[in-house]
Amino acid sequence: MYLKKLLATTSNFKQTAYHHYGHSPLSLLKFMYYSGVRINTFIVYENDLTKELCEHNLDSDFRVVKPTMEELEKIRSGMDLPREFYYDRIYNAKTCYLALKDDKVAYIHWVFFNGDYSRFLILRDGIAELNYNTTMPEFRGIWLSAKMMAYISKDLQEEGYKKVMGVIHEFNIPSIKCIKRAGFVEVARIRAPGPFNRKLAV
Repeated sequence: MYLKKLLATTSNFKQTAYHHYGHSPLSLLKFMYYSGVRINTFIVYENDLTKELCEHNLDSDFRVVKPTMEELEKIRSGMDLPREFYYDRIYNAKTCYLALKDDKVAYIHWVFFNGDYSRFLILRDGIAELNYNTTMPEFRGIWLSAKMMAYISKDLQEEGYKKVMGVIHEFNIPSIKCIKRAGFVEVARIRAPGPFNRKLAV
């Protein structure tokens, strides 16, 4: 599994680095440093789905779909997309949510369940994890990630799930702001030297 992730990362290395850190040679160094060298701290967030949730307030001109992997493959066909759109190939993920505007892909977020791969968590029944998401550059600055995390939380609540988790790097300030805005609260921290870390049972 780690080999699949490594191959996916290296095949889209420049594109993924630029997508996250901007179009500059320094972006490549940042990506290598944070992914493979530095001792990183990740913050674990939780949204309790047994309580009343935040409203998602998703703009009406966005359409949310939960595609099958076959439908996702058709959507990706011929598009130049970052690594976040391919976690079905890397970790055999089976569930994602897409936000579309005028049929343009604006956002993706993968959801993992008991029995699925999770780098940081041991997921029990009734617990879901939001992981591996990205907003396409032209749709940033409108809190789309926060709105989608709240939307997905509500959808999972209606399906009977009790909790939804998220794990974010401590320096990923935009994502931290978004997950808090979506109603999640910090419950733990995990330190990871490079790609290695302990797992937290939730």
